[in-house]
Amino acid sequence: MLKEMPKLLKNLSIPEALTVFSHFKLLIILVLILSINFGCALRKDVLILDNRIGELRVRVVTLENQISQLKTKTDGISKKTEEIKNIEDEKEKKIRGLTAEQYAEIEKSKENIQMLNGKLEELDHLIKLRLKDMEEIDRKTDSRLAKIEDISGTNNNKIAHLEQFLNPEGKEKAAAPAAAAASVEKKVIAEDEIYASALKLYDGEKYEQAREKLQEILTNYPNSEKADNCQFWIGESYYQEKWYEKAIVEYQKVIEKYPKGNKVRAALLKQGLSFYNLGDKKHAKLVLSELIKKFPDSNEAKIASVKLKKF
Repeated sequence: MLKEMPKLLKNLSIPEALTVFSHFKLLIILVLILSINFGCALRKDVLILDNRIGELRVRVVTLENQISQLKTKTDGISKKTEEIKNIEDEKEKKIRGLTAEQYAEIEKSKENIQMLNGKLEELDHLIKLRLKDMEEIDRKTDSRLAKIEDISGTNNNKIAHLEQFLNPEGKEKAAAPAAAAASVEKKVIAEDEIYASALKLYDGEKYEQAREKLQEILTNYPNSEKADNCQFWIGESYYQEKWYEKAIVEYQKVIEKYPKGNKVRAALLKQGLSFYNLGDKKHAKLVLSELIKKFPDSNEAKIASVKLKKF
């Protein structure tokens, strides 16, 4: 544009040329002013940018240091975590080992317990069979004794007749005693017959009828030598019917009314077993312990000792 300026001025008049030159001069001044201002603005921006770049570099360095520190801490934590994990793995292995051993011991204990339970059941069964056999033997013994007493009474009667026959001179003197003896003998025979009949009914499991016969003896012959036996068998009849409460009461009558009789030991044993069958172990233990204390050498005491071991 400056190169073409002479050509433009040549074609213009002097006033026009001065006017154009004046305007051009102003334009040049404006351009210079603008250039100066623009240059100042650029320098200021550059300085601001340099400052910001410097700040960013400082921040980057700071962040890099922080990252480095965090990485160091993270590595330490990772290392400790790995160590803890290894320790936990070792502990878990040990625990698993112990658990397996304990489980094996528990299983072995269970087997031993099952074996012991089996032996206890077998022993209990044998004891029950033994008790049943002893009860049967006791019952048969009483039945045989009753028969022997019956035979003995009959023999005594025969002897009395023979003595009377062999001593005719004393026949009149002995008439009154002989009559009394005959009355007693008749009474004994009647009593023995009732007793034998009662035991027969008992053996046939006709317990109620047996009780009626036994009670008849107790009512008609209260001072009979068989009174304690009758009372005991009444208790036994209720025991066989599993009416244990009633059996306990009847056994107690044997113990209280006939303390010197031969059925006290058996009555104590069966009374203790009656309590046991009712689930009253406390009173069962008391009665069986009393039996052992009073009759330590008896067969009943031995049976009671075996029973007490189950409590």
